[in-house]
Parts: sequence; structure tokens; C-alpha cells
Amino acid sequence: ETPRKTSLTQEQEPLMEPPGGQPLGELPAEASPPEDAGAEAAPSRRLLYVGHLNPQLPVPVLACLLRDALERLELPVAREHIEVVRRPREAFALVQVATHEDTLASLPWRLLAASGRHQIIQELVARGKELVLEEGWEPASRRAEILGQERLFQGALLGCETRNVEFKRGSGGYLSRAFKHHLRCYVCAFLNGEGGSLLVGVEDGGRVQGVRCSPRDEDRVRLLVDSVLQGLKPQVFPDAYRLEFIPVVGASATGAPLKVIRLSVQVPKAQAEPLLYETDKGEVFLRRDGSIQGPLSVHAIQEWCRQKWTAELRKLEERLEVLTAEKEQLQQQLRQPRPLSCTCCVL
Repeated sequence: ETPRKTSLTQEQEPLMEPPGGQPLGELPAEASPPEDAGAEAAPSRRLLYVGHLNPQLPVPVLACLLRDALERLELPVAREHIEVVRRPREAFALVQVATHEDTLASLPWRLLAASGRHQIIQELVARGKELVLEEGWEPASRRAEILGQERLFQGALLGCETRNVEFKRGSGGYLSRAFKHHLRCYVCAFLNGEGGSLLVGVEDGGRVQGVRCSPRDEDRVRLLVDSVLQGLKPQVFPDAYRLEFIPVVGASATGAPLKVIRLSVQVPKAQAEPLLYETDKGEVFLRRDGSIQGPLSVHAIQEWCRQKWTAELRKLEERLEVLTAEKEQLQQQLRQPRPLSCTCCVL
């Protein structure tokens, strides 16, 4: 490792000047950087997966230990670029690093050489495991889908669209153009079905990409969702929906943070009769697998009401049959003569 450290020092020293502005006298003339040194590729930002962390340690401790361990591996990283996910039996982290490709390629053998020398690495790793360092959030040893966590990872797979889940990529000017229309359609369709969730920032195939969403954008989305839901008829109360902005962990750190916007809608349970929701424009939508149907015509609405009432009536008839059968069974048990029991006492 000594020759490597020397070469790194020689590359960095020409960039530094003493307070007087004079070049360093220790450098001989022949050690000056070559003319094509400026053409050297700049460090690229990469996403590093660190697995087999000790799940018995809290998240702040794991983050600090991991930062110190990476510094010993010549990968300095800021604390805010470390995302630790801790579960009852496992823990892993995603780290954004700026480094060259050759430095990343030599990371495994440098980790092997440093594991026996540094106590920090031994404390960081889980018992009976070896620390895993791989590029990318989803190495070959990990294919689990991550859903419902505090954070989503860029490139994660969230499954497929269903009757209760709809994905929208949300690229370009989606939030200012098509988002309001989709809110009307999908929320109305979910309320006329069994409820569901609209996720913005996820491709149709279920891969998480995220949308650029600043705090000001979040406020605009909240106001937009509130205005659209207030326009629905019958009235939708605040406890019937939930709006979330889920952070997305990715390799890019420029611009506004990446978020997945998730709007979850549930149908009110206490309903005396089946309700048919319509938008502020008087349009009615129904949800199908992977799509919506609407706006509906008068005939389609009448057919929906007939099918809805028929389904409710069928449920009541089935329940009545079960209760009738239980009643007859109890009556038969009461009619059966019970044998007298004789108790003999032996003194």
C-alpha cells in the first residue's frame, strides 16, 4: 500500500500552496505533474452497498463506525451520505462515495488486509459474518423488494400494478400538468371500489425512480390533493386518505431531493348503502386491473348500482342461510331427550 499512498500524495501536492503563494520547495523539478494530468478523469459518484452489519448496534453507532471504517479504507465520506437500514436480524447501509474506478476495484483486497488490523471493522460486522462491500444498491446476494420502509431505494422493484395499486413515472412537468387529472380519476375509482394507492415516481414495471420534489413542491401537492378530494361527492373526510412523501436513496445528489408520492385511499366502512362517488365535474370512474373505466354514462351507472345492490343482497342472503342453519341445529339439540344421570355415593 505504500507505493499507492506515495502516488496519491504526488498527485495532490501540486494543488496545494503555502501561505506565501510560492510552490513547495520539497518537490524536485522532475516530480512535477505531466502536462496531461488535467485530462485525468474526475472521481465519479457511486452508490456502495455495505452488508452484514451488526444489527445489535443502533443506527447512529453503525453510521459512525462505518464512516471511520471507510476512512481507513481510503474512502472518506460525509455522515449525511450514509443511509443505514436496521432490522431485527440484519442491518445494511447505502453509501454515496466519490472515487475512481480503480480505487473501487481494489476495495475487496484492501478490506481483507484491514479486517485483521482495525478493531472498528470487527465491531461493525455481524457475529460470524464477513463485511460485504459491493457497488450498487442491489447486489447479487440481495433481491428482496423494499416496500413500506422509511426510505425507498432507486431501482427497487415494488411489484406489479393491481386493482388497488397504480404507478406513475411522474417525469417532466407531471406534477403541474397531469397530476390533478389523475387525482380526480384514480381517487374516484378507488373510492368506488375497495380503495387503493397511487404512487408517483414509480415506473409502470414497478421500478422506483423518484421525482424531484422540494419542500415547496410538497406544499403544492398537499393543497392540490386537498382541493381535489374536497370536490368529490359524497364528501370525503380526512381520515379516508393518507398522503406521504417517501425519500428515495439514489446515486444522484444534485438538485431537489427525490421522493415517491404515495396517496392511499380507503373506503369508509360505516355505509348504510353502497355509495357512488363522482368528481367535481360530475364524472364517475371505476377501477379495473391496471386501468380505470370512465367517465361512465347514465346506463353504466345504473348497471353499476344494480350489480352493487345485487352483490350486497347476495351477501345478506348467504348470511341469513348460515344463521338459519345454526338456529335449526340448536332447536334439534333442544328437542333431543337427555338421559338422566345417576350419581352413586359410596360411603
